[in-house]
Amino acid sequence: MDFNEIEKLISTLKKNLEVIENNGVVEPETKIDALTFNKNVEEIKKRLYSTTDEGSFFKNVFNTEDYYENISSYLEQTNKSLYYKIEKAGVSLKANQNLQESLTNISNIMQILVAEYQIQNKKKKKSIFSRSGDTAMIRGLLAELMELQNRMNKILHLDSQIVSNVVLENFKTIYTFFYNCIRVAKQRGDELLLVEIAGITDKIIEMIRPVLSGKSLKTNELIYHYLIYELRELKAYAIGEDLA
Repeated sequence: MDFNEIEKLISTLKKNLEVIENNGVVEPETKIDALTFNKNVEEIKKRLYSTTDEGSFFKNVFNTEDYYENISSYLEQTNKSLYYKIEKAGVSLKANQNLQESLTNISNIMQILVAEYQIQNKKKKKSIFSRSGDTAMIRGLLAELMELQNRMNKILHLDSQIVSNVVLENFKTIYTFFYNCIRVAKQRGDELLLVEIAGITDKIIEMIRPVLSGKSLKTNELIYHYLIYELRELKAYAIGEDLA
């Protein structure tokens, strides 16, 4: 990829970002605080852990001879329902995915440009001819890419806040259903179903993760840390993943 191609990419991304940034979506208010969420989670777990099976309704509807088809089909419906609610709340999942891919591409391009900048600097020291034009161009491109990167991260952060709130509103249903699905899959020794459940849980986690602004813990993000932890714990229950 040459400098002209990178400039064209930057121009295209700027236009796309302007459309997304002006879509009228605003930062949502969290409808539940961390303390209440933790209390609700404890109640859900207490109810689930106090029984040795998945309950008569779940058993009659899902834990039949066609258990895999029944559960897999309803998992897909649950996923679609969640995606519909997310879209309704203002997040385009397709645009979000494209944005994440663009962010990865930008990161890769920046790494290449930094490497090229270092090469040009070494050449400059060895040559009597100035290559300052190339290094200046690279610095300019890097500055524009960093600006785009920041704008994309802000959009993804907002999207993930919206996604997180949708998941929080539906957490009891999601957790209870997934937990019982895992319980049945383990009873049946069905590793394929366990992997499928873990995969869906992981997708939800990845949509939420950008809401966390960094390594430092912010008070207003505490509930999102708890939410991700509970989903990771659910995934670990399915496939034995280490939470450390």
